[in-house]
Amino acid sequence: MTDAPNRSVERGFAIVDELAENGGGRVSELAERLEMPVSTVHDYLRTLVATGYVTREGKEYRTTTRFLEVGHRHRHRLEIYKAVRDQLETVAAETGEHATLLIEEDDQAVILAVEEGPDAINLFAYPGARMPLHVTAPGKAMLAHMPEERVESLLEGDLVSVTSQTVTDPDRLREQLEAVRERGYAVDEGERIAGMVCVAAPVLDKDDRLRGAICLCGPESRLDESRRAEIGEVVERAANVTQVNLDYV
Repeated sequence: MTDAPNRSVERGFAIVDELAENGGGRVSELAERLEMPVSTVHDYLRTLVATGYVTREGKEYRTTTRFLEVGHRHRHRLEIYKAVRDQLETVAAETGEHATLLIEEDDQAVILAVEEGPDAINLFAYPGARMPLHVTAPGKAMLAHMPEERVESLLEGDLVSVTSQTVTDPDRLREQLEAVRERGYAVDEGERIAGMVCVAAPVLDKDDRLRGAICLCGPESRLDESRRAEIGEVVERAANVTQVNLDYV
């Protein structure tokens, strides 16, 4: 039997998410958006302030850097974060583009680390940012190496469209995942960010378990067909080095 979710915890995190999404808020604003009584929201905020996860300035409430501290500690415990070492910095410098390390968590691709090369476009990518697996190259690189039953379950779900180029047809996605397995890396052409091309390779450990994906992104004008193959070799090499490092973490 599955335990019912704790309503109090759900409400507390709903308030935190609302504060984070909007950069802060007042009690009455939060109560209206979350459809909660003002007194209830006020009680939750008072507790969150007391624990140090929310701060108050006048009538405005905001999340604090305590969440950054929690995420930072968790990230440093992950083997793949240790194993990637200087790889992101190296590939970002070598290609001049935007490099990221992502992992899969709760059926989403999550950015774990970011490095920007000298020519990189600011994508407002940051550790902790989440995105659907099917809309981006690193997500597809990871999907291609997940158990078939799980992949089918995800493809049968709600495949949201992020841009006009996002692929949401399950059959097309299956074809793309097969191409990833054959080629060794995944590509998305403006499927998550219009005008940007991303190339990603999966990181597997010595037991072929999926650990994450290394991704490079740049504008379509720079990542033409010939350069995508070059970038594909770069991310595959970085993924291979990371895989070797995983054996020694």
